[in-house]
Amino acid sequence: MGKNDNEKIDISVVVPVYGCPEAIPELVRRNTETLQNMGVGYEIILVDDRDGMGSWDAIKKEALADEHVKAISLTRNCGQDKAITAGVTAARGDWIVTMDCDLQDAPENIPMLYEKVREQELDVLIVRRHDRKDSAIVQLLSKAFHKVFSYLSELDFDYELGTYLIASKRATDLYVHTKGQGRDFTMFLLWTGYKKGFVDLEHETRFAGKSSYTFGRKVEYAIRAMTTFSNRVLYVPVYVGAISAIGSLIYIIFVLISWAMHVANPEGWNTLAAAVFFFGGLILSTLGVLGIYIGNIFDVAKERPLYIVQERINLPNEKN
Repeated sequence: MGKNDNEKIDISVVVPVYGCPEAIPELVRRNTETLQNMGVGYEIILVDDRDGMGSWDAIKKEALADEHVKAISLTRNCGQDKAITAGVTAARGDWIVTMDCDLQDAPENIPMLYEKVREQELDVLIVRRHDRKDSAIVQLLSKAFHKVFSYLSELDFDYELGTYLIASKRATDLYVHTKGQGRDFTMFLLWTGYKKGFVDLEHETRFAGKSSYTFGRKVEYAIRAMTTFSNRVLYVPVYVGAISAIGSLIYIIFVLISWAMHVANPEGWNTLAAAVFFFGGLILSTLGVLGIYIGNIFDVAKERPLYIVQERINLPNEKN
């Protein structure tokens, strides 16, 4: 337990850390300098998501050198959303700032975010990543996913929105106490309906490390997000089935008219095979969607902890 446990905290900066140990000293230095210049009570919470690349050693060194730096190490890699959950749960600030560890989100913008969110009486202020430094294919896939996600989840979600944001304690407390494995922080805050705003900032060049989100992980994340935030995906097979049934009915009418007019009808196994494969694929897809939703229910029913803490530095009694 640190000496400053009774200090009033105005801003808690929560950073999930994965794959960028080289950036930690600079991340802490820039955040510390920014927050000290603001003259507010602050804490910087770094959550090690067990990347196996030495991030915990870098985090621990910073935490032992400054009690304003709080450190949490998880027992296993749980993903960014669970790491954010661990950090937000431990945060004591009236306002919570989240950002990535690679310094593509500039800490120097925190004063502006803090001023705007209070001035406009918002609960959430989210940064739009203007001029993103991702490749064209990554941006295209991201844009496509968020278009589909916005439709299926009925949330107006901009693909340029990221982890960098500031939110009130009441909004983040709701996030902490909500059950469920799918826990995208930004999407959840949008879903709450709390008064929100957006600000455009340039997405800076990555200081160190590389993105851990491979194409496969992005697809997995997309499926989890869409099936967690809405049940609208379940209606897709219904629509496809209805369209198929109408198409089949039209085809039957066409065959009957052709027969009545003594016109040759298409024959052979090609038509039959196409129909079997189409409807077989449709049935399997429907079962797959149902399976995903049942799996989500199963995950909640198990009531396993979202994360397990291995070690904590400069933090009071553990909160889980």
